[in-house]
Amino acid sequence: MSTDPEIHPLDGCVLVRPTGPQLNALSAPALKNAIVDLDNRGQLRVILSLSRLDQIDSSGLGALISLHKTLAPPRGRLVLCEMPAKLQPIFQLTRLDRIFTVAADVAIATDLARSG
Repeated sequence: MSTDPEIHPLDGCVLVRPTGPQLNALSAPALKNAIVDLDNRGQLRVILSLSRLDQIDSSGLGALISLHKTLAPPRGRLVLCEMPAKLQPIFQLTRLDRIFTVAADVAIATDLARSG
């Protein structure tokens, strides 16, 4: 099974969806490389759907933090969306819910990414 995320253009942004079900030491590098490649091509408004994830470990969190720094405003924007309920406590416990912009769905995330 490939760990490469799905990538789709979306209203001036790019939707990235990891294939899941885990974002860990095995899959995080592929996600990070895909988004850094988008950044290198000037695609700086990224929507990251977490809908297919069941688990995220410290490597996955580290990749998300690195990508957040890469795409930080005013240079770019990273918006997380469709976060499964089982992942929300991890973001709250680590206080990453205070750092990331998180939207309920892709449409709201697109609006947030374009406005930032």
